[in-house]
Amino acid sequence: MKPFLGPLSIRKIPMIGLKTFQRLRSMGVVDIHTLSMIPPEMMEKLMGKNGLGIWKKANGIDLTPVKPYSEQKSISTETTFEQDTIDVVRMREILSSMIEKIAFQMRKQEKLTGCVTIKIRYSNFDTHTLQRTIPYTSFDHVLTEIALELFGRLYQRRMLIRLIGVRFSHLVRGVQQLDLFEDTPEMVNLYQALDNIRQRYGANAVRRAVSLMPGGGG
Repeated sequence: MKPFLGPLSIRKIPMIGLKTFQRLRSMGVVDIHTLSMIPPEMMEKLMGKNGLGIWKKANGIDLTPVKPYSEQKSISTETTFEQDTIDVVRMREILSSMIEKIAFQMRKQEKLTGCVTIKIRYSNFDTHTLQRTIPYTSFDHVLTEIALELFGRLYQRRMLIRLIGVRFSHLVRGVQQLDLFEDTPEMVNLYQALDNIRQRYGANAVRRAVSLMPGGGG
């Protein structure tokens, strides 16, 4: 037990409520030092496992396992429509907007994704997903093209849709490298300029950046 704990009232121990405090006080136990001197077997006999836990706290024993730090493994977002819809154009636009926002979050965290998953939920609550592993990237125009293709393959029933979602997983730490066959320094500079605007004025300050890219719509 740490010396500075000894003189403190047993009420300082989180596990001790009013009833437990009154019971221990009736036994002449009012400070942590006195409590720590009680044999653990007696505490367990008097109060069960809770008593043993209180004794451990009084003696500065904490066997709570240390949880190792783990990096975020995925990033996702969803949109639930106020009214179920079959408006494919609108859904594709919303999907593109969602991708822009979370791709921006990835770039801010210097993360790249290696897997794209699209989710749709029909009005009858049937939920379907489709995913694809990809070369690691954080570029909107690459992710949007893949996501919209997955959405087109997934949404075949032409039933009313209640929810759409996108998830980027298999995240790794890294900064987007140029693809010598597709990317240009101008494109990278454009992303940096757009991200600077978002950093300064908020994620919604620049919308539909994908439309500015080669092959983009809008």
